[in-house]
Formats: sequence, structure tokens, C-alpha cells
Amino acid sequence: MSAPRLRILIIEGNTAEANAAMAAAGCGSNAEQYAQAVRRAMPEADIRLAFPADRADALPPGVALGDFDGAILGGSGLFVRASGNAPEVRRQIDLVRALFDVGVPLLGSCWGLQVAAVAGGGDVARSPNGREVGVCRAVTLSDAGAAFPMYAGKPRVFDSLAIHYDEVSRLPEGARVLASNGHSPIQAATFAVGKGVFWGVQYHPEFSLAHMALLIRRYGPDMVAQGIYPDRAAMDRETDGMLRLDGVADPLAAETAGLAVDLGIGATITDPAQRCREIDNWLQFCSSRKPDRIRL
Repeated sequence: MSAPRLRILIIEGNTAEANAAMAAAGCGSNAEQYAQAVRRAMPEADIRLAFPADRADALPPGVALGDFDGAILGGSGLFVRASGNAPEVRRQIDLVRALFDVGVPLLGSCWGLQVAAVAGGGDVARSPNGREVGVCRAVTLSDAGAAFPMYAGKPRVFDSLAIHYDEVSRLPEGARVLASNGHSPIQAATFAVGKGVFWGVQYHPEFSLAHMALLIRRYGPDMVAQGIYPDRAAMDRETDGMLRLDGVADPLAAETAGLAVDLGIGATITDPAQRCREIDNWLQFCSSRKPDRIRL
């Protein structure tokens, strides 16, 4: 008899309108980025999508929150605070609180970390260091992070991908900071709320370099206006390089070494097995909670 498949709920953080704009720019949705990462690690997983930004009845027909072995909330172009949120944001906070109530493990990145922090009693604010975009440099594990199962097999210091204005300014009570860098003091955290357990990161382990490059191009005028790139040509050169390095297991191989060094991009970003280690470890955590364990 085969082991039961993991049932994973992936929550789309953007509205349908925002996703249409992303599609026009050649980007898939943020939920689909996570679905691809889950399928890479666990092809047999039963993945369902939810769209709370657009409607209150966000769950797929015929399922309840308690049916899932884990839930994931990735990125969004929305903004969340402890109070004064728009309906499309409040619905996501309510959904996360409901997940905590029924004890479904939750993984979040960027927007997902921020929404979970607010749902658990924390807060979010604009980063005083401005926008972090592209390569998220020198993410450094705390002692707690180095011992935490999400980071099993991950270097103590690594680069990832990121795009955010906001960051968690106050964590829920009892939370532990797992990682930080020079831009954001909370690059990863874990906490428990009610019956729920949350693992989250501010960066995007689920993003491919291609997705990151297309997002940067989508926001191209803003990127130049904010001084992230001196001009459109510089932005195009960098994003062209990202597209060339996407999925390369060894970026320092002869054919890509010069480009990788110029962009400062290594295998912890280009190689999905290294970049997505946090996701793989979370899936293993979810599988370990099932009566019949599923091994990656």
C-alpha cells in the first residue's frame, strides 16, 4: 500500500488584476512559483490553490482547512499592517488565523511572513533601508536558525532572491529570529499561534532567477526612478544575465563563470536544490506529522 500523498494548500497573495498584469509581463503567479517548487521536491503532492485576495470563499470546492497537511503563502504586491487593512488583505489575515486555529503548519515567504506576523499579533513597517530587490545578500543564520530544521543542509551564510519594501517590525510573542542580513534584521522567523506552527522567510526561495528577472522588468520604471539601477540599459544587462544563469547547477563552470562573478550570483541561487532547501525541509516536516510518513 502506498503512503498517502501530502495535501498542500497554496494561497495566492495577489488579486486577479495583479496576476493579469504579471502574466502580461511574462511572469507566472506567485502561487505557481511555489507549486513548481513543491512539485520538484514531491511530484506526488496533492496541491490546491486558494484566492482570498479576490473572494471570501477562497477554498477550493469540497475541502476544509483541516484536510490539508500544510499551507503556503508566498509573495504579493499588497501591503499589510496591524490595523487599517483593505478587504483583500483582511481576508488573508483571517485565513491565516483560521489555519492557526486548526493546526495546519504554515510556510510563508515575504508577504507570507508579514501576514503571518500580523495574524499572530505582530506588525509590519516600511524598511528604513528602502527596497531590497534582486539578490538578497549574506543572509546569516542566528544560532537558533543554524539549529532549526528549516535550515538543515543550508550554509550559515548564503544569498537568495528578494523583492520587498516592507519588513516585519514586531514579531508575535515567543517568536525566534532565525536569520538576518544587512538590509533586514528579520530575514527568517518561526513562531507558534494557537495550534499552528509557522516557518517563514522574508526572501523568496521559491523564485527562479527567470521569475526574478521578469519581475524586475515589470517594475522597470520604478527601479530606475528609485536608483536601484542607473538606467534601463543597466537593468536590462543584469536581467539578461539572470535569465542566462537560471537553473545552472554550477554557475562557476567555464561557460558561465564570468557572468556569475560579474553579477555575484552563486549556486545557492541558481541551483534549485540549494535555493529551495527551506521548502524541501518544510515538506519533510509536514510529512513527518502524518501517521504514515512520506520521505522526500
